[in-house]
Amino acid sequence: MILRFFLLLLYHFFKALVLLYQAIYFPFTTFRNRKILDFKGPGIIISNHPNTMVDPLNVISRTPRQSFFLANASMFKNPAVGYILRHLYCIPIMRPGKDEGVKKVNNSKSFAASYEHLIKGGVIFIAPEGGSELERHLRPFKTGTARIALGAEAAQNFSLNLHIYPVGLTYEQPTQCGSRLYMEAGAPIRVADWREAYEKDKIEAAKDLTEYLEQQNRQLLLHADDQEQDQLLYRLERILQHNHPLPVDQHYDRTRQLLDQLKQLAQEQPAAYQELKATAANYRDQLKAIEQTDRGISRKDKTWWTLPILLGWPIWLYGRFNNFLPFEIPRLVEHKMQLYIGYRSTVKILAGTFTFPIFYGLQYLIAKWVLGEQYAGWYLLSLPISAILAWVYARHFVPRWEGLRYRNWAKKHPEEAVQLEATRKQLANIAGQA
Repeated sequence: MILRFFLLLLYHFFKALVLLYQAIYFPFTTFRNRKILDFKGPGIIISNHPNTMVDPLNVISRTPRQSFFLANASMFKNPAVGYILRHLYCIPIMRPGKDEGVKKVNNSKSFAASYEHLIKGGVIFIAPEGGSELERHLRPFKTGTARIALGAEAAQNFSLNLHIYPVGLTYEQPTQCGSRLYMEAGAPIRVADWREAYEKDKIEAAKDLTEYLEQQNRQLLLHADDQEQDQLLYRLERILQHNHPLPVDQHYDRTRQLLDQLKQLAQEQPAAYQELKATAANYRDQLKAIEQTDRGISRKDKTWWTLPILLGWPIWLYGRFNNFLPFEIPRLVEHKMQLYIGYRSTVKILAGTFTFPIFYGLQYLIAKWVLGEQYAGWYLLSLPISAILAWVYARHFVPRWEGLRYRNWAKKHPEEAVQLEATRKQLANIAGQA
């Protein structure tokens, strides 16, 4: 009883930390149909998995229900870590072909633990893709989710009333702090609807349910056919967003429509589609060659100085100076580790969880020694506030600075600028017609 109460407190403590990091790292988040996750009774929540450990936290933190997680068996390799994870609502699961380097986990026991949890009315989060890849493309689902769901229902003679709740995640710039995130929950899927199929053939029923889950999840996110199409989509959507900025949900809808048009173009006019890809890639290469940005071109007619920029510069300097080390060290750690790009946000978030409290504490002690306790308290309060204001200032200043840089370059290279802007206008027209 004491352990259970302690773990409950620990769960809510970590959830509060997650909500805090989300407010900092993904401040512009829209969750369409979030109330669907306010369900009662047993449930399995699933989502796509492009951004490693960030994905399940982004989803589970939006439901009031406590959730268990199916976690990769490799995470339980260390006995101490495995003990902690098992008591922090994690169930180990072996992934064929990926977890051979660890002591073998009996998946039948993992499935039995999942059945027991669901039968008691619990909630489990599962990423059915089985792994994480930083791409806007839903990879084929593994059958584990369907097998667990059907097995739990079968153990209760299909009277459990278990539902599966699909969620789609679409990150605009997933590795950058301040990224925009679009989330959407789909209609609940009643597992008992597969009872007849399960009683005829368990394997085929699991396959059919898996295909249906994949189909439903695909409708909740941007699903490019391949990486080249995703790159083309990104280049065109950036042009549209720089020309006509939209809120997160409206930008998602516009990008979804653009993706549908690109797929139609690829199917009906493959030659025109290939030409569009080449034009967009060439435009991106030209920008890289001259060290300019598309956002800079879109801001070329805006003055770089404004009253907020002039008045806010001292505040930015104060915030930047006082938050430099706790902000830069996580970035340095991520860079030095040279991990797969999908781990960037996870590493920076975890590192920042330590660096900010540590440095804020040290800075407070120094201020207390120099200024006294009263002023040190005000100084400590100014640290997070100045960090936020410095970030807001940079969001206002950097695009205008990029516009100034492009204007200066265009004055020195007028003919190249005309050609570059003509290409951009061509791409913008094509994207705007989609």
